[in-house]
Amino acid sequence: MNKKWFIVLLLVIGGTLGTGASLITAEITHSTAGAEFCGACHSMKPMAKTFELDVHGGQNEHGFVAQCVDCHLPQDSVFAYMLDKTKHGINDVLVENFTDTDKIDWIARRHERERFVFDSGCLECHQKLLDKTDAKNPKSLQTHAHYKAQLEQGEPIQCVSCHVTVGHNGMLRSELNNRYPEYDFESE
Repeated sequence: MNKKWFIVLLLVIGGTLGTGASLITAEITHSTAGAEFCGACHSMKPMAKTFELDVHGGQNEHGFVAQCVDCHLPQDSVFAYMLDKTKHGINDVLVENFTDTDKIDWIARRHERERFVFDSGCLECHQKLLDKTDAKNPKSLQTHAHYKAQLEQGEPIQCVSCHVTVGHNGMLRSELNNRYPEYDFESE
């Protein structure tokens, strides 16, 4: 075999393998992104249930459905997204299989929402909120201008600092209380 044809053959094989690996990775990434997959775990059922009742879960006039990863993974670079998806995936498998998830204080974890929700996901769809100059609701205009100013000053607040129940229809605390009651009235 001629050296040129050998190089061409290697390029074709390498390109085919690379394309195949990329397609498989993309399919796995896509199929593990939404509430159906995330809610399959026992501990995530309350989160998936309240998400499906939210405007981001499809309860809107457009029928738009965000994926869990749209909010819970960084959207500013493919590398950061894939790195966090890998880290979270490994952590979730370990926690779900080797921890008693019924003993996790999910209600208290809601106060850590800034760790689990990324503004880059919010701004992927809602960037125009920061650029508005007129609004039906002047308070909304004022608070989003404050967010933008904090961002420009290098002291950002996060969307979920104000939008506390976003993505879960405001019902997450109630749903968590059904499964993991905050108060044990029987012992009082």
